[in-house]
Amino acid sequence: MRTIRTVCAVVFLFCVGARSQSAGTLRAGFAKMDVTPSEPVMMVGYDMRGAPSEGVHGDDKLYVRALVFDDGRAKVMFVEGDVMMIREHDTWEKRISDATGIPTEYILIGDAHNHAAPSPSPAGETNWERQFGQALMAAVKQAAGNLVPVKIAAGNGTSRVAMNRRHLRPEASESILTFDENARSQSFGKFKVDQPKKIFEPAGVMRLGANPSGPIDDAVQLVRIDTAAGKPLAVMIHYACHGTSLGGRNGKVSAEWMGSMQKYVEQQIPGAGSFYVQGAAGDINPRVVGGLDGYVDNIETTRALGLEIGREVVRVYRKLAPEPVDSAIEVRSRDIRLPVAYRQLFEDFNETTMHVPTTAVRIGDLMWVTFPGELFHAIGKRVKAACPAAHGHLMGYTNGYVGYLPEQKAFAEGGYEPAVSHFDPIAEHVYLKEVAELLAQFR
Repeated sequence: MRTIRTVCAVVFLFCVGARSQSAGTLRAGFAKMDVTPSEPVMMVGYDMRGAPSEGVHGDDKLYVRALVFDDGRAKVMFVEGDVMMIREHDTWEKRISDATGIPTEYILIGDAHNHAAPSPSPAGETNWERQFGQALMAAVKQAAGNLVPVKIAAGNGTSRVAMNRRHLRPEASESILTFDENARSQSFGKFKVDQPKKIFEPAGVMRLGANPSGPIDDAVQLVRIDTAAGKPLAVMIHYACHGTSLGGRNGKVSAEWMGSMQKYVEQQIPGAGSFYVQGAAGDINPRVVGGLDGYVDNIETTRALGLEIGREVVRVYRKLAPEPVDSAIEVRSRDIRLPVAYRQLFEDFNETTMHVPTTAVRIGDLMWVTFPGELFHAIGKRVKAACPAAHGHLMGYTNGYVGYLPEQKAFAEGGYEPAVSHFDPIAEHVYLKEVAELLAQFR
């Protein structure tokens, strides 16, 4: 049944395009560049780390990737890096626009949210940051300069690599383990102490940890992109899951589970460039996280998680039948303002809201909506369902970083994400209302 629905959706995409008089046959270009550090770097994502990296896990590689679509009238650029965070998006967007001619509002810059990698800044203060900047610009120029007519298909699979990470402690406990051993540990890292104290944890508190019965977004969403001649060009892979299978005690750079997945996909589909897009992973971890729930960092486990989802990607990919597309590229943006947490109101009376830049892109039956941070998966699913296109995708960690946006109910439950969120509990509903108004512009 999944195959039949996918084929029907692709035919609809082609038919919709046939009614668009302002667009020509869709073209696309893909490129990737190696940005693996060759010297120690500061990895980001866990507060307990206090020293530079100690090499790279095996043959792991970090890449920056660029994917461009061109309808003959407008171009839209997608950029993704296998890093924790790409800082100062506005600066990167301006540089990319100057180099390619693509308007900044048509440029989407995201990252894998990989906690076993650094976070580049455009300032280029280190050798690696300069390497990253040069590679990023080379990738976007190559992708924009090698556009070819394409055929496209989209479809979904499922995976349980992800797991809900909001764990309700079932009973009281007392140990030297902290509330989050990957953020602040008494036995490792910069917060290590000579005489650890026992910490009492009452039953019923919400902590980071595996929650096997908790909900996730298990959709593995694919956009297969072939040349007009039927040769593989690229495959967009959307899946919501933190890059945290390696915890805070890991000192080596890694491409994490998503790097393993992409390597496998490219090996199985010669010629296709893998393009992973992180989703609404604010409350989602891999089902194995080094440092939590008794697990230790194990690169083989990380790679096994990637292979597991990679096999699902390949399975779905091979069932898709791409068709020519002549739909116009439509882009709409909105500066959504969400109320900040009560504790922040007294810091600056002029800053009672936080800006959440949001972009929606539609190409026929495909749509992408960005969020600049860590969105809870249930909110992401609502955004995808609200898209006026058969294949809606949520791009988390894109075009900025505003931290966590939890569901309103999570604030009553407690736990890490609502505790560090900059937003008021009502922000979820304000955000969904604003997104609905943005998406209504496409109808």
